[in-house]
Amino acid sequence: MKAPLEWLKAYVPITLAPKALAEKLTMAGLEVTSIDHGVLDVEITPNRADCLSMIGIAREIAVATGQRIKLPGGQGVGDKGQGKSRATKTGGIVIRVEDAKACPQYVGRVIEGVKVGPSPAWMQQRLLACGQRPINNLVDITNYVLLEYGQPLHAFDLDRLSGGTLIVRRAKAGEPITLLDGVARKLTPEMLVIADAKAPVAVAGVMGGTGSEVSPSTKRIVLESAQFDPISVRRTARALGLATESSYRFERGIDPQGVEAASRRAAQLIQELSGGRVTATITVGKPPAKSRRITLNVGRLDRRLGTRVNPVEARAMLARLSCRVAAAGSGTVLTVEPPSFRRDLTEEADLFEEIARLIGYDKIPPTLPAVRMSLPSGDGGLSYRRLQSLRCLCASLGLTEAITWSLLSEEDFTRAGYPVQDAVRLANPLSQDHALLRPSLFMGLLASVRRNVSRGVTSAALFEVGSVVDAQQLPEQPQRLGLMLTGDWQQDWQRRVPSDFFRLKGLLEALAVRVCAEALLAESGPQPWCEPGHGVILRIAGQPVGVAGLVARRIAHASDIEQDVWFAELAIERLLEHRRSTTTAHAPPVFPPAKRDLSVIVSDEVAHASVEAAIRETGGAILGQSRLIDRYTGKPVPAGKHSLTFALEYRDPARTLTAAEVDAAHQRIVQALAQRFSATLR
Repeated sequence: MKAPLEWLKAYVPITLAPKALAEKLTMAGLEVTSIDHGVLDVEITPNRADCLSMIGIAREIAVATGQRIKLPGGQGVGDKGQGKSRATKTGGIVIRVEDAKACPQYVGRVIEGVKVGPSPAWMQQRLLACGQRPINNLVDITNYVLLEYGQPLHAFDLDRLSGGTLIVRRAKAGEPITLLDGVARKLTPEMLVIADAKAPVAVAGVMGGTGSEVSPSTKRIVLESAQFDPISVRRTARALGLATESSYRFERGIDPQGVEAASRRAAQLIQELSGGRVTATITVGKPPAKSRRITLNVGRLDRRLGTRVNPVEARAMLARLSCRVAAAGSGTVLTVEPPSFRRDLTEEADLFEEIARLIGYDKIPPTLPAVRMSLPSGDGGLSYRRLQSLRCLCASLGLTEAITWSLLSEEDFTRAGYPVQDAVRLANPLSQDHALLRPSLFMGLLASVRRNVSRGVTSAALFEVGSVVDAQQLPEQPQRLGLMLTGDWQQDWQRRVPSDFFRLKGLLEALAVRVCAEALLAESGPQPWCEPGHGVILRIAGQPVGVAGLVARRIAHASDIEQDVWFAELAIERLLEHRRSTTTAHAPPVFPPAKRDLSVIVSDEVAHASVEAAIRETGGAILGQSRLIDRYTGKPVPAGKHSLTFALEYRDPARTLTAAEVDAAHQRIVQALAQRFSATLR
């Protein structure tokens, strides 16, 4: 908001240089972003609606500099005829309010004998300094008082109101109105309007209509000053695509006690500058009678601010803010009644903040709060520890943690091959780039790889622990573990080891061995993001716990990635269902193992995990280790089949096995594989 120093000096003495004054206001919470030819450009936060006016900023200057504020005059305007009901007729005008919730109070002043012409130079200069274009004396006065008091006003040409009536009501469906911007609009029943006997003449709190606007021939006006519901005005302004000086202030809340004061001030200026006289005042409704009272404990104030403030000082500072303060009991507990224009002061913490800024944030000694850190109790604490343990485990395996956005765009979904129509969409997103909730960690990790590759980092091994959202499982947000590999897993001057499916699978198996009591098995299964024939479903004890595979090349190319990318995702809750109850350590074996290799030819449909499970089951207690070391297809292996080679170790912890014992166990395994899978030795 632009605030000319020349205008502000009409309310408060200013002896500081503009730069020094700007610094004081900024430290008090009203940031001055620039100073241009004696005009301060002040950034007003949404909670300080009282500062959307010259008087409001002048109050802050008075508080910051210890001065007293002088309010403009507005009395003695020749008012006649007061009304207090919901429908009142005085001075040839009927005013009726049909929605008291949306319009708690409405003040209409009938002013006759006005002469429309240019406003005086001093008023035009002040309006121009604030970015307002002068129009004529009546319109300029309403804009001037809006900037002065922060109370929007509107002047209706009384002779152009049908039936001499003003009705505050809800619009009818499809009801038309042409506003002062010259655009015709259709209204809806959710919108509050000011209407005459025939049609709407203004959209309440937003903009007036052309049908009743002031013209050079205007002789009589009705000056409107009202209080409108902020939510109603905000919704109406958004629906109409309008953002006006009036709606901006009504949306943030005006001073209910200022409705009458601003009306009197405008009537006084109209009387002085246009020759008019007030013949009637109609007041429908009234401001709230009860004031807000807040209890402030000075002891708590000291603890919150980390400084010492005695009750007398606290009372003096609050009094500077126009608060009424009374002490109770020992005097350390204060009862504070904020002024009506400080609608943001609603609780004790608000008063703490006010006292802090009056002391000066730069004058409060810095101290570190004594905070006792503790993990959540119960399942929450256990879950936290498990997630942290899982992160540490992934890092120990050589992976780098990534933290990606949980909110995505439609483009992210399309690029990753996920259907947008199945996504959970935010009702009111901050931007379209963050409008959809992620159903998988895949999109975020792929974006991280894309960013790295575009900057020349072609090798990445990432993991992420985070929640996802499935439209079928709302409101649950299950935790997932995602892994993504690309480029080289290891590279030095002698060799390079590329990331591939076996590297990914080895990482997953290492995780499962550390976390779960059962082994992790993989079986072929398609995924929406996966290259056909290169995806697997991960299972533990027959239950699915995740997926893994090669990212489809069309998806990688859409992300400008021209190399293979491998991805896996595990459901952490399902993984932890199979966690080890205890961890057992075994002493290293004393006796050497007997090693045998076993190469068998089986059908392509037979997974190596099934063969390995049969080997372990048949090998019995003396089979110590079974590990797949080779898979081969091609001549001389027949078409439709593949060769699997396992490295087996036989051992007994109490003695050295004989060759006969090992040969017998090995032969049992060969026979079992032949019976179950029609396996033949290679």
